[in-house]
Amino acid sequence: MTVKVAEKNDFGALAAISLASMSEPWSVADFVAASENPFAIVLKAEDENGPAGYAVGYFAADEAELPSIAVKASCRGRGIGSRLLSELSDAVREKGASKLFLEVRESNEAALALYQKNGFITAGVRKRFYRDPDEDAYVMMRLL
Repeated sequence: MTVKVAEKNDFGALAAISLASMSEPWSVADFVAASENPFAIVLKAEDENGPAGYAVGYFAADEAELPSIAVKASCRGRGIGSRLLSELSDAVREKGASKLFLEVRESNEAALALYQKNGFITAGVRKRFYRDPDEDAYVMMRLL
């Protein structure tokens, strides 16, 4: 498996992974906008069958945000999420970030376990942050 910067021809597959993984998925247009933003990075994980996951990061000053990360259902449990978090952390650290933030549904036990395993701590709660269904989000942070 490799992790590298995603290219425009990857965005259809990444949008499909997002659609299958979350209630508020990213579209091709969202990936295009992020890839054209000089303060963003879009990474893809790829195996012999093509894109297996992605992570998107935004950075400014000494902070970074992870607005979306997903791994194809058939590829979960292979460490791809941890690898994407590691590679994204390295990339935003190189851009000057010393902290990485994200929001996660309070009921998403698999994601919470992944983030905690990778050094994130809960820094706060955003009430009714998510829709379909309405749910609070934990704000999590990791020092880089």
